[in-house]
Amino acid sequence: MKHSLKSLNSAFLVFYNHPRFFNIAVIALFFILSLIGILNHSMWRDELNVWTIVRDSSSFSDLLQNIKYEGHPALWYLCLYFLNFFTDNPLIMQFFHLAIATSIITIFLLFSPFSRLQKLLFSFGYFPFYEYATISRNYSLYVLFAFVFCSLFKNRYKNFIALTILLVLMNNANAYGLLISFVLFCALFADLILLKHKLNHLTILSSIGIYGLGLYTSLFLLIPPLDSELNGGLVKWNTFWNLHHFMKVLARIWNSYILILVPGDSKFWDVALYAIISLFILIFFALSFIKKPIPLFIYGLGTIELLFFTYTKVLGSPRHYGSFYIILIIAIWISFYYPSQPDRLQFAKQFFTKAIAWVNRHKSKVLTLILLVQLIAGVVAFSRNLIVPYSASRETANYIKNKALEDMFIVGSQDTVMTPISGYLNRQIYYPESQDMGSFVLYNSHRDDVDRKETLAQTQQLFNEKREEILLILNYELDLFPEELSIEEIAKFTNSYIYNEKYYLYLVSLQE
Repeated sequence: MKHSLKSLNSAFLVFYNHPRFFNIAVIALFFILSLIGILNHSMWRDELNVWTIVRDSSSFSDLLQNIKYEGHPALWYLCLYFLNFFTDNPLIMQFFHLAIATSIITIFLLFSPFSRLQKLLFSFGYFPFYEYATISRNYSLYVLFAFVFCSLFKNRYKNFIALTILLVLMNNANAYGLLISFVLFCALFADLILLKHKLNHLTILSSIGIYGLGLYTSLFLLIPPLDSELNGGLVKWNTFWNLHHFMKVLARIWNSYILILVPGDSKFWDVALYAIISLFILIFFALSFIKKPIPLFIYGLGTIELLFFTYTKVLGSPRHYGSFYIILIIAIWISFYYPSQPDRLQFAKQFFTKAIAWVNRHKSKVLTLILLVQLIAGVVAFSRNLIVPYSASRETANYIKNKALEDMFIVGSQDTVMTPISGYLNRQIYYPESQDMGSFVLYNSHRDDVDRKETLAQTQQLFNEKREEILLILNYELDLFPEELSIEEIAKFTNSYIYNEKYYLYLVSLQE
């Protein structure tokens, strides 16, 4: 037994201490586990609404118009638009997303200056291993381009145009990519000014022109049509002052970095406690960058910008406030490219010498602790996804296919949670909210929320077109049974992590 443990320990040390073996092993393990994750992941509305928009838009111009209702730039949609030429099966979207997630880890392992332990912990942390790998959204795109940016930043003067193009791609991934890319673009020019590096004027003007054009294309699609009712894009900002709301925003730092013991938003003093802890965390990392102005600029401006956006726009979910964690990783990564500059910060030398020295002694340990917590959260979320379906949509769609019900006329309500069913069945469904056949949902004036009574009334009217039976899918259990209709519950699927993506199937016909 002791001999076996000694051999195992020796094998681990060879793997861990040999960079090439270490990188290959971590990348392979990440890919295999993430593949298992996506194959067991039941996609939900935010994933499949995008896929059905790409699949069912009548033309490319129609696709662009539909994207404007989404509150996102176009890059992710354009990638899926290309993939849709090959197949209507949304599984291809998951494989593409897996390739992006694996690329993120590959770049991080090969080019980041973190320790091997930190690289290992990061790779299987909550955001890269679960949120930005298992769930197919556009957030992984901006992280990929941000990490490529970091890998090229060391030779930034030679790669100035390439870095600008990467920032344009970040701009067009999603709103958080846009915010972070703006900070990094400003940092490029702050670096030129601070280090007094002379760059070709044509390169500078070209960089500004390229970035400006990319920014315009992103903002163009983020500005929604006049009839949009989505709380996204460049409308519906929260401009009020509310201390409780501010504390909730500040506590998102804890939520992003630590991810455990996350406070609820309802109790003021709970939120205030975590907001204060978050403030100390921010000060700690700001002090760690204080002798390196450019990383400090990136971390400080990036975090303030994200806090402002979170306050005025959307408190969000982990996929949103994960950007606080990403900007921290970016700032630390780039800080390795700069030597300390104590002479530039005499005020810090005078007032914060002991604090800075203490922070510098412990910053690596604190980062490793954060990465360890991220790892625990990632493993827990990944394991939960294998046990509890993220949505009941795939199980519901498989049941419909297995029972040969997919060719029936289907009525589905609430429409927003029926898009995964449409995505998996590769067909349209009648939505009472828009009183029409559809697949994806656009939040505009053409749809209205309906209650159970209205849903059943519209279902009854559909029998005027000489239908004998209708398959009714609801995301709630029916407790209303009109005398004119014969309603039989045939199945229900309630095992879902997303609370309202549970489905109840009814066979409806007219009473004889």
